[in-house]
Amino acid sequence: MPYAQSDDARIYFEQHGDGSGPPLVLIRGTGADGTRWMPQVEAYSPEVPCVIFDGRGVGQSDTTPAPYTVEQMAGDTLAVMDEAGIGAAHVAGSSLGGAIGLHLAVHAPDRVLTLQLHSSWLATRGFSAYSLGLLKKFLVTGGTDFYYEATLPLLFSCSFMMDNFDHLMKILAHMQAHSATREGLLGQIEANLSYDLSAEAGRVKAPTLITVGDLDYVLPVSCSRELHAAIEGSELVVFEGCGHLVTMENSEEFNRVTLDWLRPHL
Repeated sequence: MPYAQSDDARIYFEQHGDGSGPPLVLIRGTGADGTRWMPQVEAYSPEVPCVIFDGRGVGQSDTTPAPYTVEQMAGDTLAVMDEAGIGAAHVAGSSLGGAIGLHLAVHAPDRVLTLQLHSSWLATRGFSAYSLGLLKKFLVTGGTDFYYEATLPLLFSCSFMMDNFDHLMKILAHMQAHSATREGLLGQIEANLSYDLSAEAGRVKAPTLITVGDLDYVLPVSCSRELHAAIEGSELVVFEGCGHLVTMENSEEFNRVTLDWLRPHL
């Protein structure tokens, strides 16, 4: 199995697709392993090679002591790219993965060809400090399994949960089967809570797509609008009727929009 060594942690990664052009590196959010990108990989990989990986503390990657930082996890991403022989890539991140992608675009701009920030944010303050702080309370109060269950109403729209309850329970089972360790989850949550790129986001030069669900309760539309205002020339797409995990709630529409945007840059 392929691993990249990043300082004190081995980071598990996978490569999908046989194309010869620069790949798309997909960075997942808090407590999520790389397999949550599979609805996108299946749509993208016939046109662009894809790299997915388990973040530090999640899935098949090593857990190191908390807290983690976005800068540290951006270093993990670069270690994966180095191990895979990737000089520059298209980069897409969801939630915490978006924060990591933005850090790369600011601090390693030669490695980022295009940037996609999905359900993400610019800095942890005000409401985002409150909503992300709830994640820590869920973990500390109830443990890892409880965390994944308690966060569902924050991640999906009410209509999706009501209309797709059996599927929702399968998603929950998948989350818990591919979960972070408690220490790893705490480390990633701390990375959320210490995050602030508000003074640096204006340095991004890569073409940037920002997307968000209009029913995102964790990082609401206003967070994405703030990103859009900070990154000159960026594009903003709001998915109607979707919560935080648009990638899972409406993967077909999400895949169409993002692939249509990416295609001219391939």
